[in-house]
Amino acid sequence: MNKSSIFRHLFTRVALILLGINVIFSLVLLPIYQDKLIKMIASQGDTFANSTIAACGEALYTEDYSFIISYISKVLKNTPEVIFVTFSSHNGHVINLTSDGWNLDKAKSNQEFIPKRTDNSYTIEHKNNIDGSTTGNAFIFSKPLIISGFDWGYFTIGLSDSEYESLLSSYFRNVILFSILLVIISLLLLHGSSLSLGHQLAKLRETASNLAKGDLTARAPTNAIGEISILAKTLNSMAVSLDENTRDLRRLARLVEDTNDSIVIFDNNHKIIYTNSALVNFIGMHQGHFLGMSLASFLSHLKVGRSKQLTINKEITNENFHDWSTDITYSTSRSNTFHLTMRIEKFDIHEVETGGFFIVLTDITRRKQLEHELETLAYVDKLTRLPNRRYFMDRMNEAVEEAEAFNSSFTLFFLDIDNFKIINDSLGHEVGDKVLTEIGWRIQEALRSDDTVCRLGGDEFTAIIRGVNDFEAVGRVCESILKKFELPVYINDHELRTSASIGIVAYPNDGITTKELIKNADTAMYAAKKGGKNGYRFFSEDMHHDMREYLDIESSLRKSINSTGLHLAYQPFVDIENNVIEHCEALLRWNHPKRGIIPPGKFIPIAEQSGLIGSVGEWVFDEVCMQIKQWDFDINVSINVSGTELLERNFIDRLHNKLIEYDIAPYRIQLEFTEHVLVSEEGNNLPLLNQLKRMGFQLAVDDFGTGFSSLSYISELPIDVIKIDKSFINRLPEDKRTVAVVNSIISLANSLDISTIGEGVEQKKQVDWLKAHGCNIIQGYFYHKPMDAHSLACLINNERTHTIVQTLRPNQDAST
Repeated sequence: MNKSSIFRHLFTRVALILLGINVIFSLVLLPIYQDKLIKMIASQGDTFANSTIAACGEALYTEDYSFIISYISKVLKNTPEVIFVTFSSHNGHVINLTSDGWNLDKAKSNQEFIPKRTDNSYTIEHKNNIDGSTTGNAFIFSKPLIISGFDWGYFTIGLSDSEYESLLSSYFRNVILFSILLVIISLLLLHGSSLSLGHQLAKLRETASNLAKGDLTARAPTNAIGEISILAKTLNSMAVSLDENTRDLRRLARLVEDTNDSIVIFDNNHKIIYTNSALVNFIGMHQGHFLGMSLASFLSHLKVGRSKQLTINKEITNENFHDWSTDITYSTSRSNTFHLTMRIEKFDIHEVETGGFFIVLTDITRRKQLEHELETLAYVDKLTRLPNRRYFMDRMNEAVEEAEAFNSSFTLFFLDIDNFKIINDSLGHEVGDKVLTEIGWRIQEALRSDDTVCRLGGDEFTAIIRGVNDFEAVGRVCESILKKFELPVYINDHELRTSASIGIVAYPNDGITTKELIKNADTAMYAAKKGGKNGYRFFSEDMHHDMREYLDIESSLRKSINSTGLHLAYQPFVDIENNVIEHCEALLRWNHPKRGIIPPGKFIPIAEQSGLIGSVGEWVFDEVCMQIKQWDFDINVSINVSGTELLERNFIDRLHNKLIEYDIAPYRIQLEFTEHVLVSEEGNNLPLLNQLKRMGFQLAVDDFGTGFSSLSYISELPIDVIKIDKSFINRLPEDKRTVAVVNSIISLANSLDISTIGEGVEQKKQVDWLKAHGCNIIQGYFYHKPMDAHSLACLINNERTHTIVQTLRPNQDAST
């Protein structure tokens, strides 16, 4: 047994506790045991009394005392535990019998052995100093004496308490023996547990000792009992935590040693207590050279200027100091210059009891070089490699300041590529980017080397021209730029034709600030686009009015798409062979709330330039589909489609979804395209036209003859109808050249099984000529002006009723 103090104290306390518990338990049980012994003696007395009364009852009744004395004497001799027997009558006679003799007395007032009558059948009492008792003590047992139902008196006997005392002594001996046995067994069990506990504690001590020696892999066995197992698990958890923290510290130490940043740690006296390998490699001196070096010496070693040293010391000594950083330049003996970021951070007092701080030196030489390169690139457009908007604004501000200082002038060009959105939307941004790059260099080639050409963004370019002041010279410069656009651009097997619109302003006539000049140049550029594109315009104050009008129309049109501002008119096509209307054209009309009716020729170009044409076209298609469903007669409807709208990527899908939504057959709708849309030089539109044709749409060429195509293109296009432009119709039949051209168009169309429509017909002679030459479908004021949907329905219903009447009338005449 391990006789350490903890187990010795434990054994002593356990023994005392067990003894105390046993004594208390014995004392609690003693009264119960005594009561059981008394009841046992009472039971013996009651048995003896019953047998005696049964034997002596008749003798008592007849007062035959000799029999009683003889019988009781024998009983006393045979039962030594009975000390005396007493018969006490109610009439005062008392017979006392003992082993020594008997006597008959007359009862006195002091009735020593006659108890009081109780409800119990007997009484028993332990008394001391009883004559005849070996111990001097005895139990006095008394019960009423009833003879044949007659209450004769009392029967009292004295019973020896020797057996009672013997049993009590035995009880106390057993208690003592049991207590000793319990203590011995408990101590033996405790001894066995203490051996196991001591072994488990020894394992814990061994594990703790190994951990203290640095063996963080040591673990205590957890198969112990109770709290020892919990303690072992806690110790193991602490070991795991220490192991992980130690690993983290080792990794951190490895990181500090292997990092490229130089790290220096100072104590609270500003003395170096640690440097990592990076500092040693960077400075080229061994680590011992720096240990104990003061902050001032270290900063001087890094060749930090005096003023910056004062700043650093001021920051460090500030009571609110936590961290601070600055950039320094360090030059080696080999004339190599390094740019460093010096970060100084204070240790929190809970991290390091002695306080102190550390310095981290980070080499930012490469970053400084990149910043310099980026600063240069910040002025260059990454796509075209031309100067960008930032550079342009700087040069413009310089040009304005220089012109103001020297009372000189300069010219600003604002250039925008015409219809560039079509290229981007149809061929993709990759092709568009290549076009922008090519055009940027063409603009630069058209100008002098000292002129500044910049790309502002998107398809907008600017040029600052110095030394060219008169309009004629500026115009020649613009012509040279536009001439560069005449050459096609070849991108990925695509031959692209581009043009540009140029706005021109001059300082100081058209503005005296950069902002004003740019704004006016932009206005002049939009005026050039409005004038037909592929040209240039000098700024004038009247352009502001035109621009405001343009912006007002654009804003109002954007709102009208979702309101009631737009509506459709329908102009019928008449078949002059039978005067039947089976087709009409949907014409878009706009009633501006302030300007009144605005013609399509004015707001459609604005819709194309502002990107609203797609929304306008979708609205028109929706309205036509709904109207076809509402009419109670069959009629095909022509819709004009913009070239910009055709090139939208979702155009065909949108039409397909609308046909499904309104349950309209595609042949009920004819799509009209202008000649330049159908016959694009790039040939990009032909696949789209073929796809529309396969979907079931009827395709028509609108305003045919006004474009730049030849008749040979007609055979290659999937078209169903050619609409002869009104400019030709107006000169029929007098102008021989027009007659020849129109006749050729009709003949070619008939040979290709393509229908022809004369649009804008207003005179009968035009109708007669077209009919005579095979063009039988007419659209124009000669028959009908554009009308609303209700009026068209009434017209068609009336004409069909008239046709039925005319059909029935010959039959009626024949019957008569």
